[in-house]
Amino acid sequence: MNNVALIVGVVGIIASSAAVFYLNLKGAEARHYWLVGLAGLFPAWLIAFLTVIQPASQSAVDVPLPPRALFSSAIGLIGIIATDYLLRRAQQSGRELSPFAWWVIGWLALVPAWLIVLGRS
Repeated sequence: MNNVALIVGVVGIIASSAAVFYLNLKGAEARHYWLVGLAGLFPAWLIAFLTVIQPASQSAVDVPLPPRALFSSAIGLIGIIATDYLLRRAQQSGRELSPFAWWVIGWLALVPAWLIVLGRS
């Protein structure tokens, strides 16, 4: 596993939880908590993703991206779209979730994609 990505992920989750506490004092919207959750895990996913595609980018010949990189990108995008849909539906129905819940939903959107690029082939 990529230790740097794990460290950045843990630090991002801790830092984003502190940001949620600060935003809660300011009375932010649900979307802001969701975005903070996404931003907390995105750097860790990006580091792991770049580690996976690095061998393909160093080749002089055109080499396709590794399947893990493609699958991780697709799963990450699906996770973001699905949680954004969930956020919009909840806001339209008037359902109230806690700021912590929206933050968790935000970073859970990227957890599967992150785990895919962290895994070994």
